[in-house]
Order: sequence, then structure tokens, then C-alpha cells
Amino acid sequence: MKPGSRLRPGQGAEGRVTVPSASARPPIEDIDGQPNYDDAELEASGYHREMPRQFSTFSLLALSYAVICTWNGFASAIGNGIKQGSSSGSIFMLFPAALFIGIISLGMAELTSAFPVAGGQYYWAFILSPPKWGPFISYSTAVISVLGIWLGGASTCNSISGMVLSIVQFMNPDYIIDPWHKYLVYVAIMVLGATINIVGARKLPALTGFIFVFSMATLVVTTITMLLCSYPNYNSARWVFTDNTISSGWESHSLAWVLCFVNNLYGFLGTDAGVHMTEEIPNPTVTAPKVIIYPVIIGLATVFPFACTCMFVIKDIDEILNAPSGLPLIQLYYQATGSRVITVLLMVAFAICFFACVVAIITGSSRALWSAARDECFPRSDLWKQISPRFGMPLNAVIIQAAFSIVYGLVFVGSETAFELMVSASIIFLVGSYVIPQAILLFVDRDELLPERPFSLGRFGYAVNFISTIWTVLLVVACCLPTEYPITPYNMNYNSIVASVLFFLTWLGYARVNETKAFARVYSRCAHPVA
Repeated sequence: MKPGSRLRPGQGAEGRVTVPSASARPPIEDIDGQPNYDDAELEASGYHREMPRQFSTFSLLALSYAVICTWNGFASAIGNGIKQGSSSGSIFMLFPAALFIGIISLGMAELTSAFPVAGGQYYWAFILSPPKWGPFISYSTAVISVLGIWLGGASTCNSISGMVLSIVQFMNPDYIIDPWHKYLVYVAIMVLGATINIVGARKLPALTGFIFVFSMATLVVTTITMLLCSYPNYNSARWVFTDNTISSGWESHSLAWVLCFVNNLYGFLGTDAGVHMTEEIPNPTVTAPKVIIYPVIIGLATVFPFACTCMFVIKDIDEILNAPSGLPLIQLYYQATGSRVITVLLMVAFAICFFACVVAIITGSSRALWSAARDECFPRSDLWKQISPRFGMPLNAVIIQAAFSIVYGLVFVGSETAFELMVSASIIFLVGSYVIPQAILLFVDRDELLPERPFSLGRFGYAVNFISTIWTVLLVVACCLPTEYPITPYNMNYNSIVASVLFFLTWLGYARVNETKAFARVYSRCAHPVA
């Protein structure tokens, strides 16, 4: 490779795909047992396939949807939405949230079609950046991507553990939830999710397909049950779609809707899951864009009727916001059905759907860490990049995530606020990792750097990248706004401080990684040069 030469994956000096000899490729078979062009394309990007392409379009779409699980995300945070913008804000801010993630996902889909590697965001950032800045930008993107996914997974585990104990308290009002009870359930959920990813690695495609069907069935049954049990005592359509009573203390309705937007965004995060699984599906340049974009569409199509149903059947908002169990959703189900048994059954089904999100997050994040470790991005990458011969997946990457989450969970034993503070920062980290490569494209020649790809935004590419970047800057500001008024040290939003500290630690980490010359391997493995 010529020093300082421009990198362009998938092409040799004459613009042709270059492929290492067959003897250099591991003897791994696809679903149909036949080798295909996908391996050649991957090797032209500097890698060889280490895991089987066992996912189909549907099974990977199911996994991607399990990560974002929009209707579950909305329901789990419904108390915050009602407090910040009542029924109208909770419902209508679903559309800008979906549009926001949808546009960003379009940009990611194009990049995935151009560079279908599991590294995703950090790899794109390296390839598209000037050689001087590529390593640092790539490393920073890898850190915030992995950390954002890990914190999101911890948040989901925390929500499920709260649900489990809230169900127990709902059935036994004398039971008092202690933080250490919640932590033990939290650990059990994380360990179970990691175990399924390890032991059931080869069954994940079938499992994700089943969970997708189960989630849709649960949504339909829950919606119909609430409507039937509440008949005919529904709220008026005028109240559902126009009420904007604010319970957070803020007087500005514009600010309240911005906070609703951020709250609803939680149910659309995770569209990069399909990116990190591109090396495990056939024809990724065509398939990957679908599994990035379609979950957003499915998410909006399913969450809107569910959200409307919830608002039509609410009986007492104050009771929901001050639910004895501490979980607004369980109180909403109880108000709608009037039956403790039905409420518990619906909550158990809901928790199962949400647990599938944990399993899917671990799957995607393990690939994100593993792919970055292939390029020696992190300390002890020799451990995190190993693929287990027995299970055919990055075993150590799953273990380190589970260990991180278990240790991090100790934070909410001491302070639930501190735990949620770090978790809310995951929105900034995840969306930031989505947009960094797109922001780079605004300052370089897109047509020169992006190779031919099945999914191309064409003349709309620049507009998509520009809108994604500007919106993300505004989102960072919105994520740092206090959610309640008057502002106290308890409810103050410290995201700006947290993000700044973590960025500083990232910079220190890069200095250490750069000192060990680990990125020399990135230059030698990422791609072939273009003359």
C-alpha cells in the first residue's frame, strides 16, 4: 500500500474487485452450503468471513425489529410522555421521531450497501475521513457506538427487572421493592440473555422469527383486550388528539413537545443492528438496507394504533403517573381491563417481548465490539475478536458486555437517578455514531468515495446527510434539557457533563491505543488503495 494513498474498499488499483486466493478463506458454508460472491466482496474490504451467513432477510428483519421494539419502548416510557405532553404530545410526536430516525437510517442504509461490513459506523468513518483524522474519528465512533449499545441494553434490563417486581407488587401490595431485589433480577435477565446468545447462537434466526410473530400477536391481543374491556367507556377523540395538559411543571408547550419527541425517540433507536449483522446474511448490499429501513416503518405502523388505544382507555391520569407499583403501564392496563389476572397476563407477554430486545441487543453489540476488535481498536482486542469454534459467534464479546452491564447495574443500587442519567446519554451516543460518517460525507466528494451500490440515494444523498447532521446537533441540545420544572439538583439533566467527560476519556483512550500503534493494522487490513 502506498503511504497516504486514498482508500476505497472493494476495488483494486484499476477499480476492479480484488480477491485473495481461495486457500486464504475459511471453509464456512452458507445456509445453502454454497460459496458466493459475498465472500469476495468482503475480502475486497480487507476481511475474511468468520461466521456463517445463517440469517435470512426475514430473520434479520425480525432481529432488527426486536432491537427497536417500538411499541414496547413507547409503552415502557408512557408515563414520561403523558407527563410531558399529555395524550396529543405522546401520539403526534411519534411521527417526527420516526421521520428523524428514518432519514438517518436512509443514510446508514446507503453506506451499508456501499460498504457491507460488520464494523459499520466506525469503518465508514475511517474510510471516508482524511488519512490524518481517520484513526481518531474511527476510534471515537467505535467507542460511542459500543458504549451507546451497552447502555441501551442496561436500560432495557433495568426496565424489565422493574416490570417483574412491579407485577409481584401489583399482586401483593404489601411487598416493598428493594434496590437489591431489582439488581438481582437485573443480573438474572442479563445472564439469561447472554446465555441464549451463546448456547442458542445457531438457533437465533428461528428464535428471532418466532419473537417477531409473538410480538405482533401480543400487540394485537393487548389492543383488542383493552378496547373490549373498556367498552363503551372511552375518552373522547377530541381529548385524545387535542389535550396538551403539561404535568412536568414547564409552561411552554413547544418545549413540552420537544421533550415528548426525545421520549418517543427511545422506541426507534437501534436501527444499526442490521448493520452489524451484514456479514451473516447473503447478498448484504441488497438485504442490509431493507433490515435497516423496514423496522422504522413497521415500528410506526404498529405503535400509532397502540398509542391511540392507550389514550382512549385511560381513566385517571394522576393514578397512572403515581402508580402504586411505580410502573405506569401496569396501572393503565388495570384501568382498561378492570381485572388483575388479565393485567398480569398482558404484562408477562409484554415483558417477554421486551426481553427479546435484550437478546437482540446483545447479538448486535457483540458483533460491533468484535468487528472493532478485528482492527485492534480496543485494549485486549486479541480477546474480543475471537470467534468460538464451538458456538460460531464472538463468545468473549458477549461475556464482556454482560460483565460490564452487571457491574454497571450496581450504580442504581446506590442511585437510580445516576443510572438513568448515564443511560439517557445512550441516545446521544447511538445517534451520534449513526451520523458521524454522514457528516463526513458533507465535506468530501461523495461520488468519488462511494462505490457503485444497489441502494443509492442519488441526488438526494447530500440532502439526507445534511438533514441528519443538523437534526442530530439539535437532538443533542434537546437531550440536555431538564425534563421537569422547577429545576433541582435531583431532576437536573447532566447529559452535557456526562458526554463531555466520556469524550475526554475517549480522547485519553485513543492516546493509549495510538501509542501502541494498534491502528497500523487498520491501514493494512481495511481496504485496497485506489491509484
